[in-house]
Amino acid sequence: MSLTKYLHQVKPREESYVNHVDRVQDLLIESRASDKYEKDVAIALDKINGVTAERPKVSTAYADIKVTAQNGNTSWVEVKMNHTDNLSNPRVFFDGKKWDTTYTTSAATRSVELLNKSDQTKDFLEAISKFSGIKNPKIPTTKSGLKDKDAVPLEVMREYFSQPGINRYIMTEPDVNLGEVITDHYLKGKAEPAYYMQAADDFYMIGRSNPLKLNKNIPLLSGAGPFRIRIATRSAYYEVQAELKIQEMPQSRYSIMPNTKKTNPFKR
Repeated sequence: MSLTKYLHQVKPREESYVNHVDRVQDLLIESRASDKYEKDVAIALDKINGVTAERPKVSTAYADIKVTAQNGNTSWVEVKMNHTDNLSNPRVFFDGKKWDTTYTTSAATRSVELLNKSDQTKDFLEAISKFSGIKNPKIPTTKSGLKDKDAVPLEVMREYFSQPGINRYIMTEPDVNLGEVITDHYLKGKAEPAYYMQAADDFYMIGRSNPLKLNKNIPLLSGAGPFRIRIATRSAYYEVQAELKIQEMPQSRYSIMPNTKKTNPFKR
């Protein structure tokens, strides 16, 4: 199966070669570093008089740290090691006629809306249809979905994206108000709301509720960036998921990072 005669179907986009073995190793290292950062933040918070911080063994439907402040109120705090971390990654799928999702967050809803009107995504669907030989291909995002006779097989999807000039980002919508989308995600899309975020050495409020009664000058999480959808091929399936990264988060005078030189909002 060759892609050469179909390359003209999609506008070429530059993408450098990725060594996937090295990429997996990098992700594992990054995951361990991120996990350590979350633990360090929780330990540092828990040492503050009147504050309790824990990392319950729960699913990703919850944020990272559960904090009880001096006023007795409790809130989840999301922790990101870097400003460039992905802030929400709902999965979507193509059922042969339209893009859809099983997620109920605004990020997932927005993903589906953008995909269904994107010319870039239409180009991708046309190209993958011709490449795979499937007239009305389905693009699942789960292992079980690959059992459908019209689903693009994993090996075909992997071969398609291994070709030069083919971008794994099947949709990019520039300059979207991601602060608004992410705020809705953490306040409504989680099993329990997360009203605060620590990103690198900056602390933010997510929305204005402020149940822990921290300093009102703490900036709100906000910012714009590209709304992107990417297909990632795994060992046994592929995932179609959003990538939401705020390009420039606001500066904050507050931080709960261990050994920070900024003001810790929990210290009274």
